[in-house]
Amino acid sequence: MFIKTNDSVTMLPIDSMKKLEEAAEASLKTKILKVSAGGSNLIGVYVALNSNGAILPNIMNEAEVAEIKKAGLNVHVSAERNNAHGNNLAVNDKGGIINPYVDRAEARKMEDVLGVELVPMGIGGYTTVGSACIATNTGFLAHYKASEDDIARLKGALKVDGSRGTVNTGTGFVAYGIVVNRNGYIAGDGTTAFELGRLEEALGLIK
Repeated sequence: MFIKTNDSVTMLPIDSMKKLEEAAEASLKTKILKVSAGGSNLIGVYVALNSNGAILPNIMNEAEVAEIKKAGLNVHVSAERNNAHGNNLAVNDKGGIINPYVDRAEARKMEDVLGVELVPMGIGGYTTVGSACIATNTGFLAHYKASEDDIARLKGALKVDGSRGTVNTGTGFVAYGIVVNRNGYIAGDGTTAFELGRLEEALGLIK
């Protein structure tokens, strides 16, 4: 909920502890960017991100937007009223999915910035697909309630393989308990060894 990463930059809250910054640097191996979203620490909830660009909520001020542009990302400050973009989009550099209630004209602007097609869909009956799925360029992990049809559609939209799973001892909203890129991940300390094994396999992190 508080972190967003791609393969080159990790966004952390401005007041995040040094311990978290060190863990992010060690596991994710990216540049650290300390930011806020409309004064909020909920970066993971509000920001959608891949290697091409970032979708930001309309609550962000000019200084916050400018800070993120310094990372060299294409940026779109969306006018969409459903502005928790981290909850509403799951993307990698190959494709993405989006809450079907997001305005299609606005979704097309997001596609231009992210450089991918965004497929409207739900997962396991939930429309906040960004909270119910986490995706990288090597795999995805989806809510344990995802149907076989959901998994098939996710594979088609994200253009990678993946599977269902949980984090933090049974939580299906996987994006709230893990942040991951091609280099590694940070998971909630309640996540079991079995859950870690499932997510490593689903996200293609087993080498």
